[in-house]
Amino acid sequence: MRKTKTIATELRIFLLVEVIAVFACVGAEVFHKLVLHHPSFPFTNPFPDDGFTFTDFAAFSEAISHFGHPAFLNSGYTLMYPAPMWVLYKIFYSYPAHPLRLFLAFILGSFLFSGFLLARALYRRGVPLVDAAIFIAVTLAISYPLWFEIRQANFEICVWVVVTIGIWAFVKDHLYLAAFCFGMACAMKIFPFVYLGLLLSRQKYREIAFAALTAFITTIISLRLMGPDILNSWRHVQTGLKQFRHIYALQYKPMYIGFDHSFFALYKRFLPLPPYNTLSHILSAYLAVAAVAGVILYFTRIRHLPLINQVLCLCIPAILLPPVSFDYTLMHLYTPWAMLVLLAQDRFNAGRKTPALLAALVCLALLFTPESEFIVHGDYIGGQIKAILLALLMYIALKYPFTEPAPEPTTSSPLIV
Repeated sequence: MRKTKTIATELRIFLLVEVIAVFACVGAEVFHKLVLHHPSFPFTNPFPDDGFTFTDFAAFSEAISHFGHPAFLNSGYTLMYPAPMWVLYKIFYSYPAHPLRLFLAFILGSFLFSGFLLARALYRRGVPLVDAAIFIAVTLAISYPLWFEIRQANFEICVWVVVTIGIWAFVKDHLYLAAFCFGMACAMKIFPFVYLGLLLSRQKYREIAFAALTAFITTIISLRLMGPDILNSWRHVQTGLKQFRHIYALQYKPMYIGFDHSFFALYKRFLPLPPYNTLSHILSAYLAVAAVAGVILYFTRIRHLPLINQVLCLCIPAILLPPVSFDYTLMHLYTPWAMLVLLAQDRFNAGRKTPALLAALVCLALLFTPESEFIVHGDYIGGQIKAILLALLMYIALKYPFTEPAPEPTTSSPLIV
């Protein structure tokens, strides 16, 4: 491979856009706070407000102490997660001294390790190690999805880690490991089932069956660990998920809507809402239409695209189409972003251009920033801006194939690390 003295032009532009957008957001919030003296949300975002830090982890600290006993199911807390997520809660709370510190260390450790692998991959493509390290460090240090994940201490990080390992395994042709990871992710949160499309595109039906079996067994074991009665645990989880639909999907909450980049939130934010029962029917119809359209789009277009396009076209619906999708789910974009980073460097080394690659990276740069300066009638609309950016990125991924340069042993895969 030809040694380069600089990082790819597209990557420098990506980083510049992200830095400018982040400083614009932070500058706007500093102006609101210090000059206009707006003391509270949304004018303090992205700076954390008292009472809104680490809430997703700390909210169940009392209930999880009864995990495995009937008291856990009858603790009065609404169990708004699938069963495997509660097992993860218990694992971290098994460190009684400082469970939150352990969880935050897991978040930071996951990103530091991933950043190290990506920097090493750039170095192997001829980028000086210092340049590669600075690019990755700055990108992640100012990256809004990572901020938001740490601020909320949400367990989405676990889903992201499992899905990312699955995509890496798929690229490396470890298909049963990929299927195992996708099955685990499906059990932890329903929408990662879309990644089975990677296996389906290669007609790996046994691996898909193995993923389904993994999801089933993981769910059954988790339900049993929650309490002595599997059916009773299942009923409580289903009740919790219905409550989540009632509280978050079918109600307009100004405090949360700006952090919700789902397509359905876009509808709730800008159109008059009908009565509750009518909105419930609209949501059911929305999910049915999204499912049918997704299946048609997959078989007519997505499965024929290059790997990077497939990952983008499966990742984006998984975080755009659920009726509620808060900003920590944007972490799932880091994996296709890393693939695009390596592709951009490969193309730069080969002296070739890839149509729309820069446009895709600019979209990702903006998605990695808060957009907190956009406030309409006292409501933060950053989530709705991100929904539009996600739709634009989906269009780019569907229209423009991201292919790799001419075959060289060290550039044959967009995920070689």
